[in-house]
Amino acid sequence: VTIAMALSVAGPGHSKAKNPCAPNNPASKKTLNNPLNPCAPGHIKAPDAVHGMNPKAAQKAYGGLQKDMVAAFSSTGDQQAANYQSWKRYNTAPYESTEHGDRYLNNYANKIAQAYGKYEKSGNMPVGSVLAKDSFTVLKTGEIYPGPLFLMEKMSKGFMPSFGDWKYTMYLPDGSLIGETGGEGSENVDYCGTCHARVGSNQDHMFFLPKAWRLNQE
Repeated sequence: VTIAMALSVAGPGHSKAKNPCAPNNPASKKTLNNPLNPCAPGHIKAPDAVHGMNPKAAQKAYGGLQKDMVAAFSSTGDQQAANYQSWKRYNTAPYESTEHGDRYLNNYANKIAQAYGKYEKSGNMPVGSVLAKDSFTVLKTGEIYPGPLFLMEKMSKGFMPSFGDWKYTMYLPDGSLIGETGGEGSENVDYCGTCHARVGSNQDHMFFLPKAWRLNQE
């Protein structure tokens, strides 16, 4: 996850940790019908979701949600969640990600993580780097639903070696916590760390957004 940026289904040998945002997540019907659940509504209404929106339309949809997102994620008490939209955004328009429940995503990074803009050449991120990714779903009826906020923060060496010492945090669109690596609901974000471990040290456990949507892509 993260956040930055698993875009495809894991291959053979992948950890058995379950992706909380996978389209086929075996959650209960009650949970799936909760519009604030990370597995809804993009999954239960997948046939009604708008896929492959053009960049202009996706940006317009996102613009209508940003104010509410700021309010919701500011209520978490997490300064990173509250301030991420003031950071640099590295995608030119929202893009769709299968690994994040077929939602449209935006990638942000704080100043410490400014090397993220070099993408595959960014190297190892310094401690304190934070990558943020918010999300939303658009239905053919015109309804727009905000989705979870995904955060990944580079911690001190030894924090979680198998995760490249990244801490993963996920919030629901109402601001409530889904989970945090090493903290409350840690098991709910284990998938994030194991998914990002697929690229390991070669990319400092970071995936990157599609090239067509990258800011300043050479």
